[in-house]
Amino acid sequence: MAAGVVVYDGDCGICEAASRFIRRHISQVDVMSHREYGVSSLESVWFVTFNGRYEGADAVSRILRLSEKRVLRMSGIVITLPVIRIVARIVYFIIAKNRRRISRLFGLKACSVPQAR
Repeated sequence: MAAGVVVYDGDCGICEAASRFIRRHISQVDVMSHREYGVSSLESVWFVTFNGRYEGADAVSRILRLSEKRVLRMSGIVITLPVIRIVARIVYFIIAKNRRRISRLFGLKACSVPQAR
């Protein structure tokens, strides 16, 4: 049984790449695009568990802590440290708001993501 479901923006190139990474390295979770999950749009990654829904950097931290790889687990723990958590949330917000440009920069699809202003 999966520890939870990772829900990502299926219209976002870097989100798609991150979902492939999660599928390869974190077998304890199910991974679905926002459409597969039944959501019309998504501003940040969700991690849905029996205990609730986590979003953004908080979701990333919880997902990483479930990895079989020690370095990923440790990264997830480090993100929970007070100062690091604040920085992680800011960095996540900036990336999420600019994901269209970032996806294009890396040659990834960026079709339906609204452009940040």
